[in-house]
Amino acid sequence: MGLLFSLIGLLLLKSVLIWEVRYWLLMLLSFMSLKFFSLENWGYLSTSFLFCDKMSGVLIILTLWISALMYLASNYSVKIMLNNIKKFSLVILMLCVVIIMFFMSVNVMMFYIFFELSLLPTLMLIIGWGYQPERLQAGMYMMLYTVTLSLPLLISLLMLSNMYNCYNMLLISYLNYLNMLYNVSFFWVLGLLMAFLVKLPMFSMHLWLPKAHVEAPIAGSMILAGVLLKLGGYGVMRMLMVYFLNESVFSKVFIIICLWGGLITSVICAGQSDIKSLIAYSSIGHMGLMLSGVMGKFMWGWEGAMLMMISHGFCSSGLFCLANMLYEKVKSRSLFLFSGMININSVMCMWWFLFCIANMGAPPFINLISEVMLFCSMYIYSKYLIMIVVLMVFMGGLYNLILFTNTQHGKIMSFMNGSFSNNCLEYLLLFLHFYPMLVFILNVGYLSSVYMY
Repeated sequence: MGLLFSLIGLLLLKSVLIWEVRYWLLMLLSFMSLKFFSLENWGYLSTSFLFCDKMSGVLIILTLWISALMYLASNYSVKIMLNNIKKFSLVILMLCVVIIMFFMSVNVMMFYIFFELSLLPTLMLIIGWGYQPERLQAGMYMMLYTVTLSLPLLISLLMLSNMYNCYNMLLISYLNYLNMLYNVSFFWVLGLLMAFLVKLPMFSMHLWLPKAHVEAPIAGSMILAGVLLKLGGYGVMRMLMVYFLNESVFSKVFIIICLWGGLITSVICAGQSDIKSLIAYSSIGHMGLMLSGVMGKFMWGWEGAMLMMISHGFCSSGLFCLANMLYEKVKSRSLFLFSGMININSVMCMWWFLFCIANMGAPPFINLISEVMLFCSMYIYSKYLIMIVVLMVFMGGLYNLILFTNTQHGKIMSFMNGSFSNNCLEYLLLFLHFYPMLVFILNVGYLSSVYMY
């Protein structure tokens, strides 16, 4: 409750240094939450409507951290360019509050309302601070894909709550644990999961994501990749825990679609020319692997899925920041216009290398642990799936290698000069993305409490 009151106080704050004050207070809240959400395995019930366990607690910390870094990343494009600073700051905080309320909701109606409410600030970011006129089409794509399947989710939640005579997810999961549950049919599975699979997004429902990323400002790309995709993953895990954890027929279908889609999107990544589009398609592959681990219903799959969401949140957001730094200097995101950047700015070459190897799952980052756990869970589920997994690993290394070599090596383009220097603020932004990926490996046992009821 103290966290929510603090965020509401930030929303109402009227200060001359409103940008800096909100940034530092968000960072302070994220550090305080590291201790506050270190709870017992059974979780912590704040009120009759708010609940926090370790699965939602770590995602709340990720939300606060990425929201604070959005201020740093938008320092040039919004603050220095005087592009509606107060409105931009307000939208970021509104989105942060809505997402945290979603993660802490224990009432199914609050869960649904805050899930859908997160669309509005995101749409405002894309339309209000996007770069190209196509941002209207990208916003329309995102709204249509998400809102289309939100009505089946609402109907399913209302009907199931009426069947249980209860709207509390903890109580419903307890009734299911006692085998006092109704039979779950095909329509319940689709009605409850499809809205979250679009948000994830699962392959075949992903077309809105590359468009939204390409047209969104840097803050929009960071919150999309870092937090909003995790709303879908968290929703799927919570629905499985509450309603139909024992369902196994449709899990096979979802696993096959996700793994095959992850392989296809990896091949698409290797042929992309737009840097932001390449990073967006790589997100689809990573989230598909995460969903496969969840649907496998193994402990290693669930813990690996949580690690994948955390590691992908930091790594993908950092890659979008690197792409934005190049865009602000060259005014283009085409891979064909970048080469030889190592000769111009060798420090940025080091950051590109670190984030590219983190994206492909190399040591010593937590991305490696998450992928190993997910691969092992897939092998336990079926030994035949290891063939697709091996191809995904190969293609993941390939497109990250293409991204790094195309931008950093080769001949320097004639229009480039040696003035592409970076300031300390940009290095701080990259370090704050890099540090959690590296240090979280020391406390990876934090997620051992992500268990199935």
